[in-house]
Amino acid sequence: MIIFALLLEAQLGFECGVNRIIAKLFELDMLSDKKGVLPSRKAYDKACTKLPTKLLVGVLAKTHQSEYDSNGRLFHGYKVIIPDGTKISMMPTRKTIEKYGEGQGHYVQSQALGFLELSTGSFQDFIFENSKISERSIMRQHMDSNTAKTLYLCDAGYNGMAFIAISYKTDHKVLMQLKSSALAKRFLKTKNRSTIYQIKLTKSHLLNYPDLQHYLGKTLKVRLIRTRGTSRLESQVLITTLLDEKKYSWQEMSKLYLQRYSIELAFRHLKTTLKIEQIRKQNIQRIEQRLLAAIILFNVAVGIRNRIKRPNILPEKEGVEMHCFTLCIEMAHVFCRAVISKKHGIKKMMNKCLIAIRNCRFVYKPWRAEPRICHTPPSEFSVQKGAVILKEFENSEFLKTEYEILGREYGQKESKNA
Repeated sequence: MIIFALLLEAQLGFECGVNRIIAKLFELDMLSDKKGVLPSRKAYDKACTKLPTKLLVGVLAKTHQSEYDSNGRLFHGYKVIIPDGTKISMMPTRKTIEKYGEGQGHYVQSQALGFLELSTGSFQDFIFENSKISERSIMRQHMDSNTAKTLYLCDAGYNGMAFIAISYKTDHKVLMQLKSSALAKRFLKTKNRSTIYQIKLTKSHLLNYPDLQHYLGKTLKVRLIRTRGTSRLESQVLITTLLDEKKYSWQEMSKLYLQRYSIELAFRHLKTTLKIEQIRKQNIQRIEQRLLAAIILFNVAVGIRNRIKRPNILPEKEGVEMHCFTLCIEMAHVFCRAVISKKHGIKKMMNKCLIAIRNCRFVYKPWRAEPRICHTPPSEFSVQKGAVILKEFENSEFLKTEYEILGREYGQKESKNA
């Protein structure tokens, strides 16, 4: 019940108070009616503090594993995981400062690293560490503990021959963008699409890795790939430890790397829809509970979306209809209720939710410049609402111009001719 309350709180974006959460649980018939008296705020907080954080970590792992068992797929025998990090701000208390360190500005910042599994679109793991610990260190720990053969799609922040040497030590492979360097410029001059190079590790490669000095002088084999460019975008140089050019063609590897953007979309939903950056709790356990609840709710919503259409490992073609993931998040609590308490009419309600998600869709356009348009059936207020918004934009532009003129006349703003 407490886990459901945390998921419901995350579904509402953490902007609601405890009293509203309790009232919502009572409205959903999740609380027993004790002569019409709702539980107090103190009782709710006390119940939440009894829930161990390890339990939520286990629930997060189970939501991903159950989804992977149903819809998980491999890329040439490798599990594809996309790691990426972000900063999470929290209230500066003694315990938060001791655990996560002092961040920038007034708030304490935690270094969070998420591991998104590509074939399901769900987070396999999400680690919160001290802000002074680098993403590469957290990544190394994950690679050492990961037992499945994995291909990691990394951004240019993980770039470095020492990181490639670490991946060779395990059964894992990496595919990431190569930063602008002498090697990348030399490769671009060849006009080749794929070339294998032998790199000898030097002191500069191992400068930030004192524990890897025994790799000094070791020779590594890496493969560079040049992606297709467009009239607006230049070709990118990718570096990978998958050396077989016939089995892993440069076209397929280039398309696969485009899917790294899926974790950016996932972070956007976590930050905007679920608002994990607006948690203002002071108790460190409650902070961690809310963060994990948001990620668990994200995985539950992924499971609902995958029942309608599971994502491809390679990018979709232009013109394919995609379903609105925000609506999946909004409807997730209905499916959670069906698991907790099987009441009459819950299956009919779940079917209605699935029909609504199928009808809420947009047309996928790669490299699109215009905003995404969700083709939800319009309501009777949609035209009036759009006209009101347009009128407000016109008024704001008019007032902005007038204020600039007044500012220049009264000396509060420098004139453009000055």
